[in-house]
Amino acid sequence: MAATVAASTDANPPSEQFQAVSLWTFVHLKTPRFTSEGALDVVRHLMPIAGEDPKHLAKRLRKSLLEHGIALKHVNALDAAARLLGHADWHAASRTQPKTTLKLTPMADAAEELFADWRQLAPRLCAWCDAWLREKGGKIFAARFGPGYMMLSVSTPKEGGPAGSMDELPLLMVTPVGDAELWLQNAPAAFETLRRHLEESGKAVLDGVAVLQLCNCYGQAVSDRLPSIPQPVRPTDACNSELVLLREDDELMPGSGYEIARGDELTCWSQLHLAMKDHKSDGITLDDGAWRIAGGRYVWQLSTIHPKDFVPGLVVTMLNETDSEKLLRRYKLVQRVLSNSFRHHEVTKRLQYLSGPSDSYRVDLHRLLLALNEVGLTWEGFCQETGMQQAMVPELPVGFAMTIIERLKPKDPNRFFALPSRAELAQADDDSLLRTLLPRIDVVRYRIVRGVSDEVRQTVREAIDEFGTSIRMQALMAAGQLTDPDDLLPYLVYAGDGEELRLKLEAEGLVMYAGVMPHLFPTEGVVEKLPNMWSYAFGHSLFLDVDFMEGGV
Repeated sequence: MAATVAASTDANPPSEQFQAVSLWTFVHLKTPRFTSEGALDVVRHLMPIAGEDPKHLAKRLRKSLLEHGIALKHVNALDAAARLLGHADWHAASRTQPKTTLKLTPMADAAEELFADWRQLAPRLCAWCDAWLREKGGKIFAARFGPGYMMLSVSTPKEGGPAGSMDELPLLMVTPVGDAELWLQNAPAAFETLRRHLEESGKAVLDGVAVLQLCNCYGQAVSDRLPSIPQPVRPTDACNSELVLLREDDELMPGSGYEIARGDELTCWSQLHLAMKDHKSDGITLDDGAWRIAGGRYVWQLSTIHPKDFVPGLVVTMLNETDSEKLLRRYKLVQRVLSNSFRHHEVTKRLQYLSGPSDSYRVDLHRLLLALNEVGLTWEGFCQETGMQQAMVPELPVGFAMTIIERLKPKDPNRFFALPSRAELAQADDDSLLRTLLPRIDVVRYRIVRGVSDEVRQTVREAIDEFGTSIRMQALMAAGQLTDPDDLLPYLVYAGDGEELRLKLEAEGLVMYAGVMPHLFPTEGVVEKLPNMWSYAFGHSLFLDVDFMEGGV
């Protein structure tokens, strides 16, 4: 590799050998001891891709050259990076540099990278996964979506945990640069590229991409013309969407079946295997969009939550035959990649909705003012004492609400939250909303209409207490407690608890209206109190308003 090669003016990176020659030619003139073999090693380590920001490539290049004992000035590194990307020099590269819309942030000690779009980012995602597989190994990558980020993680054995337990180790994060409203609109194609790169080659599995692709049912041009009511499902809803698997043997009665699993692909497939562990199956066939397994009929849904104050908007979309066939094809492919071992640690998918505290809370001002008066404070006096300025309105920022509760230290802090009105709740005509909420709430609160007999009131109390106990048991089992790791219970064991409660109330001539409220748990004596730490942990309660059926007495 001793010949001098002119820099290419093509914006696409040339071959690996051409890049190595170009790098050696440039660096050798400034540092004669730099060898052609060293140049090829640097290029293979950097793996420059089309559209990469030369500034970020220059940073990586300087670091890589230092490992070879070559100290290159920043201005020279910019020129060298531009040549690696196929430009004549840095000035030519800067003139053709497109506007960046995405930022890739590695969790490891590596520089951030900027990209013009998802098409240019896709090869870099593939390169990162390949590098991890070469160095660390593994079989499962997971894409987790938030309102303004995508986290790519890799499953690793859990230190100190039981055999087979896994943790998700963050590998990298992608965030939008600028407007984040439609930043995921073109992401499905990029993740399909990554999925095929990993799964079709048998290297590994990419979990969490099915919901993103199913949320992309409209192109951007069509999506821009859709009305806001009813709210359409878009790729940005992936953070609040999950797959739902139901067994419905009677195709003429939709909704007559029971839930098998909900979550991302591997969770649902793992739960399907658990549900079928005592039943011999000769395989899966497709029947008008449903999966046929050992005489059972299984249908798939996409469940999407649109967050609101008390009752979220719930959009349930049945997967058509094409989407069910794609999912079945992936299922069979992943079976081969994982050697038919679908055991997966995740039971409840983390959705953005109900995954943490809200930005603001609605409080009962009357009770709050009475409690302030009991400790000798007024609203103005409390604001002056804390140095916080806040108008006396029911909707309070979470920081102010927590500060005032921390100051009052009530025995039950949840009495300060305003109860929703009937109009703000949703009637539970079926259990679809309850099934969506149950894995993500901590306790149950309720009120019963006046006029209910003592006997019926006792029946309702016992039914809701039993329902609340089931929720706590479900949370413990999801955390890996109270279970035998060698004989796990399938999710379907408690997936129908909401419908069971609804039918018990219906038998008494009652109906329930449901919503979600914040719930605070005192942490004193539970966790060590640290400086500037709240005395309460955040959670959520399911609020049920029990009333007579229409026309009932």
